[in-house]
Amino acid sequence: MYRLRAIVKRCLAYCLYWSGLLWLIARWRLRNRAVVLTYHRVLPTDADSFSDSGIRVTPATFADNLRFLSRHFSPLSADELLRCLSRGAFPRGACLVTFDDGWFDNERYALPILQERKVPAVFFVATGYIGSKDVFWQERMTRQLYMLSRHADAGAQVLAELGLEGSRQADDATARLVVRSCVTRLKTLESSDLDRIRGAVTEACLAAGLDATNLGDDRFMDWDAVVRAADSRLVAIGSHAHSHLPLTRLGPVKATEDLQRSLTELSKRGITSPPMCAYPNGDFDAGVIDSLTRVGLEVGFTTEHGFVGPESDRGKLPRVNLHENAAGTTAEFLCRILGIF
Repeated sequence: MYRLRAIVKRCLAYCLYWSGLLWLIARWRLRNRAVVLTYHRVLPTDADSFSDSGIRVTPATFADNLRFLSRHFSPLSADELLRCLSRGAFPRGACLVTFDDGWFDNERYALPILQERKVPAVFFVATGYIGSKDVFWQERMTRQLYMLSRHADAGAQVLAELGLEGSRQADDATARLVVRSCVTRLKTLESSDLDRIRGAVTEACLAAGLDATNLGDDRFMDWDAVVRAADSRLVAIGSHAHSHLPLTRLGPVKATEDLQRSLTELSKRGITSPPMCAYPNGDFDAGVIDSLTRVGLEVGFTTEHGFVGPESDRGKLPRVNLHENAAGTTAEFLCRILGIF
């Protein structure tokens, strides 16, 4: 069923694209507007990663996206976007390319493509993870559950609790999808419940003698890579806070401290950060916006879909999230940008 839907969507996208209708919609929706594109990871198809497919594109797709943007849009730098906001006027087809989190592949795979196409970008990095051997709990737990599902006897109790008993009989590709779906559902749990499950999964791996420290391609840039990106003159390094915890859960004081620490860490490495941040998980409220201004930042980006215009609230600017299934073809890429699907 999923494959059928994907085929139908692609056919519809091409019909809209080649009919010229998409370009009429673009002219209307993007008039004196900018579109801010959100990427997370640029990875080859054979990468050893357990990141969700909703945050991944291949290098080939990213190159095609930038080729399209260079031809039909007006890519802006962070400073240029801020100037457009101040003037209340945007060039036709204005767009800004952004990356969230600070994954190693941003510098390894994305930066050379940005340089080849001469497209500026902003890397919003979670400074607490830069140069560390840590990784987000989602990637870690997905990898651990997959390892348990491939083991004949390990973790029977925790797999049963999570409804993953059948994952042992599944092939590798299916097992990856099943455990990833399970971890995505766990995001809604209270912190205490999630911590208990995370502990149980880790203990099951240790009891089975499974190496839970090898994270494959799920790792972040080190500070040398961040500095190299900043020195490219195409990439600005922005704040994605320090801990990557949703700022709404920290409270005003700790949220302010978390944002300030991220800026301090960047400054210590000689990195001049633009006065903007991307909220971890896209979560914000009035208190978070107040924290934003307290540390001297002017712009906060969310994960809400939309366009940036003169009337946009600078504390909650929308973006457009990109991933392989939404950007794999030019027609689907433009449909995604315009919010058609």
